[in-house]
Amino acid sequence: MLTKIIAQIIYYFIRLLHLTYRYEFIGLENKEKAINQSTHKTFAYALWHQNLIGAIFSHIGEHFSMVISESKDGELVAVTCAKFGHKPARGSSTRGGRKAMIEIVKNMKKGFPGALSVDGPKGPPHIVKPGIIEIARLCQCAILPLSPYAEKSWVIKKSWDQFRIPKPFSKIIVVIGEPIIIPPESKREDFQKLSEVVGLKIELGEELAKTYSKK
Repeated sequence: MLTKIIAQIIYYFIRLLHLTYRYEFIGLENKEKAINQSTHKTFAYALWHQNLIGAIFSHIGEHFSMVISESKDGELVAVTCAKFGHKPARGSSTRGGRKAMIEIVKNMKKGFPGALSVDGPKGPPHIVKPGIIEIARLCQCAILPLSPYAEKSWVIKKSWDQFRIPKPFSKIIVVIGEPIIIPPESKREDFQKLSEVVGLKIELGEELAKTYSKK
């Protein structure tokens, strides 16, 4: 009961804070490309964990399936996300990972786009873990590199990834990269190289977002 009450408060706070941001999207056409290239008319967003807040706020009103930890803190996040219409898949790379992968694949095959912080939950930062490659292969959908960047942010210096919180009334530039197709015949020995491609595309998107934020 307490979790639900706190989640409700967070929900309204996020809704209120969302109204203070301005958003500029670059590459929106890539979402349509990805959907058209997918067997199940969906896609999987790939983003850095440090940009999670910017990604959430810039996509309020859209519904995603995402992997959320099975910890007590994860329960609060999952309940809050559900209030926004998302489909949590509970687990992580260190706990319940296989179960979470099965669940997110099932949700995506029903048409829910996926959204994954590909270097989370504990890093190392900006190193793509292979889970998203397997998910995209199983779903036969494209990966879309997502790079949200706020012109003004608080940075949590002591966090493992220099986690960013966009300041109220900031402009958030959101770059959506070209779809990355994972061939269905890809083997696990190919996953490392494919993961590096995804990471490079996210980084390129962030550099583009930084450039636009200065205009």
